[in-house]
Amino acid sequence: MRFIVADWGTTRFRGYLIEGETILDQVSSDEGVSALQKGQHRDVFVKHCGRWLDAEPNAPVLLVGMVGSREGWVEAPYATCPAGLVEIAEALIPVEIGNGRKGYIIPGLFCEPAPGAADVMRGEETLVLGTGVENGLICSAGTHPKWILVRDGRIERFATYMTGEMYALLREHSMIGRPATEPADQKGFDMGLHAAERNSGAEGAARVGLLHLLFCARAAVVSGRMASNLLAPYLSGLLTGDEINGALAQFGRPSSVTILASHERADLYVHALARLGIKTELKIPQQALLAGLARIVRQHATA
Repeated sequence: MRFIVADWGTTRFRGYLIEGETILDQVSSDEGVSALQKGQHRDVFVKHCGRWLDAEPNAPVLLVGMVGSREGWVEAPYATCPAGLVEIAEALIPVEIGNGRKGYIIPGLFCEPAPGAADVMRGEETLVLGTGVENGLICSAGTHPKWILVRDGRIERFATYMTGEMYALLREHSMIGRPATEPADQKGFDMGLHAAERNSGAEGAARVGLLHLLFCARAAVVSGRMASNLLAPYLSGLLTGDEINGALAQFGRPSSVTILASHERADLYVHALARLGIKTELKIPQQALLAGLARIVRQHATA
C-alpha cells in the first residue's frame, strides 16, 4: 500500500511518499510548525506534497509530530496511556486537505509517570510502534530523551528528561559552562558518569544532589582541580548519568534497553548503560518511523 506522510517538527517539514516501509520520494523544508501561522499548514502541505496527492488519489495521508500541537494545523488531543496500535489508530484526527480528501494527524500520548505528574509525547509513539518491541524499556534519545515502558505491545507509561536542553543551557547561558575549552577531552564524560553513579548512592556515597554537583564542576575548574577541556563532556556525562538514575528508579533495572537514536547519539547511552551491566539494542529512528506508520495505516484501513 502506498501512503503519504508529513513528518512535521518544530523547525522542519519532511514529506514522504511511501510504499510498505520503503521511501519512494521525499521532500523537506525549513517550514516547521514554529515558522507558520494558523491557517498556513494546509497550503504548505499541498505545496510540497501536491504532486503525490494528484498521482495517488487513493493513498492515505498521515501527519505526525508537532503538526498536532497547539501551534500546529489542528490541536490533536492526546490519547491516554496505556495505549497501543488500536488506541492510537482510533484517536487519529482528520483534517481537510481539499476536494473532500482528508489527512489524519497521529495524536501523541499523555501519561502520569508518577502521582500528580504529567508527561506527553508527539511522534515518539509512532517510532515505538515500529521498533518491534513487545515488552521492554526503550530510550528515545534526543534533546528531551524519553524512557518508554512497553508491555504486551502497548506503551504503558513513559518519562521525559531535559538532558539535552539543560546541557545546552549550561554550556551557552550559564556560569557553570563558561570555563569550558575546546578541543574537549572525552575522558570527562566518564568522570561525569562516575559522579552521577556516586550520587545515586550506588557506591555507598552520600547523595548530595545534582544542583550541587553542577556547581562543583565549575569550582573544580576554577580551582585548578579539573582541566577546562574536561568540563563540557563532564557536564554531559553528569546529566546523562542523572537521567539514567532517574529512569532506572522509575522503571526498575532491566537486563536490556532498546536505544532509539542515531549511532552517534546512541553510543553515549550504550557506553553509560554498559558501565551498569545493562545490555543495549539499537533501533534507527527513520526505520522505526516507517514501520510504525505502515502499521498505523494498515490498522486505520481495517477499522
